Amino acid sequence: MLSTAFKLRPKCPHLRFHIHVSRCLRSHRDFNFSTMTMTNYEPNKSHTSMNGAAAAAANLMVRPTALDLSVDLRQSCPGDVIDVPYELTISEGMVDFWHGAFHDQNRISTSTPFARKIGLQDRMLPFTLVSFLACSMTHADAALVQVALNNAVYHWPAFAGDTFTKTFEVRSVRNTSSGDRSIVNFTCNLKNQRGKVCMTANKQMLFPFRVGENGHVSSSHAETKESIPKSSMDQDLKNHILSKADTIQSLGNQSLAALNPGQAILHSMCRSLSFSQSQQLASLAKLSHELFFNSYKYDPSAEILVPGELVHGLVVSAASRDLHEVLHEEVHNVSYINHVHPGDTISAITYVNSIDDSICTGDLECVNITTLGVKNVNLKDQIDKLPLEIFHSDNSTTKGIERICKEKCPELSGKIAVYLKRQIIRQTKRKNMFLL
Repeated sequence: MLSTAFKLRPKCPHLRFHIHVSRCLRSHRDFNFSTMTMTNYEPNKSHTSMNGAAAAAANLMVRPTALDLSVDLRQSCPGDVIDVPYELTISEGMVDFWHGAFHDQNRISTSTPFARKIGLQDRMLPFTLVSFLACSMTHADAALVQVALNNAVYHWPAFAGDTFTKTFEVRSVRNTSSGDRSIVNFTCNLKNQRGKVCMTANKQMLFPFRVGENGHVSSSHAETKESIPKSSMDQDLKNHILSKADTIQSLGNQSLAALNPGQAILHSMCRSLSFSQSQQLASLAKLSHELFFNSYKYDPSAEILVPGELVHGLVVSAASRDLHEVLHEEVHNVSYINHVHPGDTISAITYVNSIDDSICTGDLECVNITTLGVKNVNLKDQIDKLPLEIFHSDNSTTKGIERICKEKCPELSGKIAVYLKRQIIRQTKRKNMFLL
């Protein structure tokens, strides 16, 4: 079991000063420490002692050191569990702030009356918000970048007012092909205050060290992408929504467009996050990596990064209006291809892989789609045709996607930010039938 190390800081200000001065002057030969012991120290009668301490410290120097509160993942093994000690209660204000940054018209996340009519206590937190909360890793300050997210499942509805805790289980640790870096695959578990698992996901992160040497443990490549958490087989939320298909149909069909297999949709919406928004949202999830915040050290337009799950949210937001109305979704794979910086504009293109409209009674359909999140490109004017291979690629890494772009669609080289495969459940757009 891995755990984050914490240091206890004395609560009394006089005691803090006493300990600080004692440590600074412990090697000073001319100072009488008998006047600074715990038994003789009296805050109201120690002016002379304090003045003496200040005089003795006048010519001394202290070297500050940064506390390392992150888990050393170089020593991690598959099966290790990291219990994150923080708790977070989601307020209505946090939800409103999220909706202000990420477009969402789905009634299950925006309408309390609709949610209650289908058996939920309130409107649900959006999938991308819950995913962001589940996968945000405060302790991983040494990470270089998030590589991918796989098998993200929304098991149990999450609401404003819920308090969340999370754990991360190390599933695999391996070196990259270059040998000087490593990829750690985690299973993220987000639980509410009742102990219900609301979301699980597999997350891959890149670290700037090599494993497998000096006692470090690594595992095989096989587990990285295909491993599915056992708890992800629980589909209570999905099953509940499917059971309410007739009720949803009676509340009215709001789908704006019909979808067909083989259809490619160029989404007209685009979104971006400013540096302030990115910092505020990162703080909401307790992220602490300096690449998200330190604009003195890193250039906001070229080096500061927007956190991966926020980029995922931007892509889903850009596609949301054309796919409306989505009632449930499950992410099979999110690959982060190129970095996104504050102010970058994200647009999207979606390809419909397959549709199953026989999943239940009512007018719900299950749609498997692939969405490309593209940065800083005017899609309507700059993109005419795309190679079909890019939507069916088995290699969704940066190297694999960039190879296709350079060979067959050079205008998108370096521009694809996210490669997203997911399954959505939505209302089918029914055509009106007229008898002649």
